[in-house]
Amino acid sequence: MRNEKATAPTPSSIQLYLARHGRTHWNQLGRFQGHTDVPLDEVGRAQASALADELRGRVEAVITSDLRRASETARIVADTLGIPLLAEDPDLRERGYGVFEGLTRTECMERFPEAWAARERERDHEPPGGEPRAQVLARMQRGLARAVATLHAHPPHAPVARHLSTDPHAPHGRHTLIVGHGSSLRMFLELLTRAPVVSIANMEYREVRHDGRGFQLVSRRTLAPARDEQAT
Repeated sequence: MRNEKATAPTPSSIQLYLARHGRTHWNQLGRFQGHTDVPLDEVGRAQASALADELRGRVEAVITSDLRRASETARIVADTLGIPLLAEDPDLRERGYGVFEGLTRTECMERFPEAWAARERERDHEPPGGEPRAQVLARMQRGLARAVATLHAHPPHAPVARHLSTDPHAPHGRHTLIVGHGSSLRMFLELLTRAPVVSIANMEYREVRHDGRGFQLVSRRTLAPARDEQAT
């Protein structure tokens, strides 16, 4: 895994931008999504376009979770920037939330009071029918390792902005956007940093680098205040 202080990138480094998908209607309503395949809403599509503009000249390819809200986000970014969408990987999915999926916080408290009380005591408590934290972490590590292997084996040849080479954020090696989900990305980042990570808002991202030995956190975005991760 590895998380020492980030070293300077090299031509063989893989830099990943780990982003949460754009907003969905269920996000707006505060419903747990988990493995339920909910599409982006109009705001989410606009957020994806804005992310593409922000990352223009900084990413060369996109890899995504196979859930629609992530794959739609990824497709908008790839099409806007004219870069390849290399894979839709089920291992990058959101955590499965079992009986909580489709429900709001209030509905969870009313219908499953014991399970909700356990979650209130422990953020990553597994709800009935939900996916264990260890399973989420195992597949996230597998999916990100597969992304790194894919980029080493088939490096993208997208038309990136080489004139930005003096910019620390400009492509230097293989820079790829990974579109995922709030809870599963947070769990991976907590494992990487060995520290709590506040909830990741729609279209927020973190930069991590793989130097051939493991992942390192490169930068953290300014985060919104910590909040309940109920609409992931």
